[in-house]
Amino acid sequence: MSIARTAATGGDLDPDFLRWQTSLPVDQRLLDVDVAGSIAHVQGLVAANLLTAEEGATLTAGLEKVREDVKAGAVELPLEEDVHMSVEALLASEVGALSKKLHSGRSRNDQVATDLKLWSRSATARVAAGIDAVHEACHDFIGRYGEAAMPAYTHRQVAIPVLGRLWIDAALLSPLSRDTSLLSTVTAELAESPLGAGAIGGSTLPLRRDVTAEALGFDGPPKNPIDAIGQRDHALTLAFTCARIGLHLNRFCVDVVELASDGLVTLGGAVACGSSMMPHKRNPDLFELVRAQSALRQGELTALMQTFQGLGSGYHRDFQQDKQVLFSSVDGTVDCLKMIALGLRNIDLVPDKCLDALRQGDAVATDLTEALVMGGVSFRDAYGAVGALVAGQRAKGLRLCDLTAEDLSAADLPASLLELLDPAASATRRAAPFVGS
Repeated sequence: MSIARTAATGGDLDPDFLRWQTSLPVDQRLLDVDVAGSIAHVQGLVAANLLTAEEGATLTAGLEKVREDVKAGAVELPLEEDVHMSVEALLASEVGALSKKLHSGRSRNDQVATDLKLWSRSATARVAAGIDAVHEACHDFIGRYGEAAMPAYTHRQVAIPVLGRLWIDAALLSPLSRDTSLLSTVTAELAESPLGAGAIGGSTLPLRRDVTAEALGFDGPPKNPIDAIGQRDHALTLAFTCARIGLHLNRFCVDVVELASDGLVTLGGAVACGSSMMPHKRNPDLFELVRAQSALRQGELTALMQTFQGLGSGYHRDFQQDKQVLFSSVDGTVDCLKMIALGLRNIDLVPDKCLDALRQGDAVATDLTEALVMGGVSFRDAYGAVGALVAGQRAKGLRLCDLTAEDLSAADLPASLLELLDPAASATRRAAPFVGS
């Protein structure tokens, strides 16, 4: 009979039901934090005089041995309802009857809540490190192309000349910096230890919840046992952060795919995929795959929210589903951040083609309009005059950059506008008021 069952429970579970409902294939990933939580719980039991120091040392050594043996592949976690029961079953083979004292004052409800918080703490650090790596790659890109002029688009059409550092800041640096700030909210929601909340209403044993909280690096013990075992706000906030990161990476990838298709960036062979049929292709698969991953992050967030939808306070077995979703969300985010950092180091801006796109797109039109405004012309009159210039040049198969003094004189416009036809100079002037990186 499973150690989590009694005669009152009704005997052994049906084997098929046990295999179907066990969370072990997913939550065995919590082995390290589960053992860490149990060791802290032992320390609390010793501090409460519910275990002797010798018993505590034996249990701690046994738990560490279980962790080492499983990780080394020397033993397998036995099939139980979850990793918590599997660890306790293996502990019994290490320390014998003493293992029966481990669960004093504890429930799997506060145990799994603690494990998930400990895992989420390290997960948050992994996501933050991934963002840092992308930031580093962004600064490398700025070092190479930060002062290069390139088109900024509206409605996916060439609009205004900008510097490369402004684009990369808007596409990645600033959004991911805000995501880093959001991670601090996750950290704040991880501050309180659930251990000691028991199944839902605490324990009548004189537990030292402060000792276990301190041992695990939490700010303090649970304030409300029902809330401690029943809330997963940190999981929701972490999944939302991952979804938002995915959306930001998605938008950057859209830019790269379109810039590559226009020939304004080139992809290094390390990240460009080929075609199985067309030998000339160099495809932006990395960026397309990361772009698609954004949808998965949004789906995971929705799945997590729907898992909790309709549940009352306290613990519900539905919570078993949260780990699989959250693990996938974090793992996918960390992988995508790694790929974007790699991709950034393997894309090159093509300055000459960027300048040609700016010229062909008449990107200095707004500069000319604003110069006329500075000369005392009303904005709408200036706007109309430059629009007429654009139309006239295009009718001749030319662009604003091809304007001559005669063209301006014929339009009754000042020759000084000729000084504003260089899109690279325009990008530099426009960037001057902005930090951008």
